[in-house]
Amino acid sequence: MANEIYAKYSSGNNLDAYIFRKTDDKVFDQSDGAETFETWVDGNVLNYDNPMTDQGDGFYSVDFPSIITTEGEYRVVVKLRSGANAAVGDTGLFQGDIQWGGTTEVTLLSLSIGNARVVNVYGINE
Repeated sequence: MANEIYAKYSSGNNLDAYIFRKTDDKVFDQSDGAETFETWVDGNVLNYDNPMTDQGDGFYSVDFPSIITTEGEYRVVVKLRSGANAAVGDTGLFQGDIQWGGTTEVTLLSLSIGNARVVNVYGINE
């Protein structure tokens, strides 16, 4: 799967995605190539940003990092980069959640048989 993180915004900008683990609000630090989450430190902002690609027509996307293999719910914050590099003061644009199954996004009606749960099931008109 690819481009699990996406946003619609005017073309020609630079957007960055930041990934937070919802259980403790620690941010993903991609600098060491491992599944590392840490408490936010302003001086490490360049370790946290995941630059998004402008696919054209204002559609931006980036893959959810494959190095994150722990199943769970993650919060994604998309910010508008104001300069050449990500910065603490960049403007937040969007926020959303992603259910991650360890290797792919868990989507509507996806089942996790290993731990006997069903997620994202919505009511059906009877």
